[in-house]
Amino acid sequence: MSRLLVKVFLILSFSTLFTSNSFPSSGKKWKKVNEESDIEVFLKPSSNKTLDIMKGVGIVDGSPEKIAFILLDSTQKKNWDGLQKEKVLEQKSHVNKVFYQAYEVPFPFSNRDIVFRITCEKIKDGYLIKYNSEKHSKAPKTIGERATIHANYYLKRIKGGKTLASVEVIFDLKGDVPSFISNIISRKWPISVIKHVRRKIKQSWVKDIKF
Repeated sequence: MSRLLVKVFLILSFSTLFTSNSFPSSGKKWKKVNEESDIEVFLKPSSNKTLDIMKGVGIVDGSPEKIAFILLDSTQKKNWDGLQKEKVLEQKSHVNKVFYQAYEVPFPFSNRDIVFRITCEKIKDGYLIKYNSEKHSKAPKTIGERATIHANYYLKRIKGGKTLASVEVIFDLKGDVPSFISNIISRKWPISVIKHVRRKIKQSWVKDIKF
């Protein structure tokens, strides 16, 4: 599988997490499958038995407010590979938006697009950010296959001005991409997200999110 294909779909996490706080899991417990850069990765089968739910947990040296700002930001992706088009389909507020994004994917796979709502809400000691694929009346016709994503970002404030970040995700690239490739991308997602936030947290454009 092309490394670029993986990169293209990991990019979706940094754009701009199920409408509930949980995924359709099989009821099984989390199983640790990897650890990298002090980020632990866990796996749990979903209810459809072919796609896996992945969770990554790691500490970020920064506040939940700044991390939420990074994850909700839509200005830092203009140089990302593969992004052909982006459009805001709906904006209820700066913490509740629906996006359409189209991506060019290397041969032999069909191009992909995605429609998802991103929301942010306050929880005890932090924030919960959600990416939820959904159908939308303003979405254009797909350019190949419409992928889906459901992801939850739990950002909990801990001592020392730091945040315990927990990222849960399930991907389905649909069409000509088999489930095991969707699972490979899901495995990489939590590590990539937390590493991305760690790199960006000290940059001057990062602010505290405002409600």
